Amino acid sequence: MADEEDEQHKGPKGPNLDAHKIQVVQSYMKTDYERQAIEVCCLAVEKFKNSKDMATFVKKEYDKRFPSNGKATDGVYHCITGTHFGASVSHETAAFAHIKIDLVNFILFKSKDSPFDVDSAQI
Repeated sequence: MADEEDEQHKGPKGPNLDAHKIQVVQSYMKTDYERQAIEVCCLAVEKFKNSKDMATFVKKEYDKRFPSNGKATDGVYHCITGTHFGASVSHETAAFAHIKIDLVNFILFKSKDSPFDVDSAQI
């Protein structure tokens, strides 16, 4: 029964981790979340050539594995992928990882919209 639940939680067929050069550049995630981020990012590299497709896959897969509770105070995951880019993001505590798989960088983080953004938006 426990194996069945583990299989259901893993999502798509697992990647070949030994086939990739994996580097965790920086991470504030719990060990299990980080391990799953590595697996999802490796799957993305194996399945897609385009950075946008990789980022979309990682975001959707991580949202599926760790869904929002639906409250306004809970955020969703975002993913930035590519070989050369700069990024500055705000993220929730323990919800950020910068992982490099082969030559592709992945920044995976969870954030929520600030309720103050609505008040200051220009219409």
